[in-house]
Amino acid sequence: ALSGEGSSFPPIDLIASYRTEEEVVSKEHLDRLQIEHPDKFSWKTIVTKEQGRLSSSDNLKELTSTKFHCEFDNTHYHLIGNGQMVSEFKQGLQKAGVSDDKVTVEMYFNHKADVDAEAVERIAAAVMETAP
Repeated sequence: ALSGEGSSFPPIDLIASYRTEEEVVSKEHLDRLQIEHPDKFSWKTIVTKEQGRLSSSDNLKELTSTKFHCEFDNTHYHLIGNGQMVSEFKQGLQKAGVSDDKVTVEMYFNHKADVDAEAVERIAAAVMETAP
């Protein structure tokens, strides 16, 4: 799906978060895809045991620095993870003005955890900085 001249398939910027470096899966395959399709696929990891929460200011800079520079309205966010993180990012994206049809979620465990309001604010601010 990534190949094909003139393909209208949008570029994919995959940001995968893992607790430890040992949990990173398919690294060689994803590295190869990135090399073979530099105009269609990019990926990077954030290892939270080393780099802290995904919603930390430094990690949000990493999350919002995409190589494809897609327009704000043309970006789709697919959030996968524990309930608290997914809820924080979903609320942060909503607060930043991202419409619900641009966000899909897969939520696993921790569904009832309280959302960290400061994390939501940081996420919203980081996303709004990327808007034109």
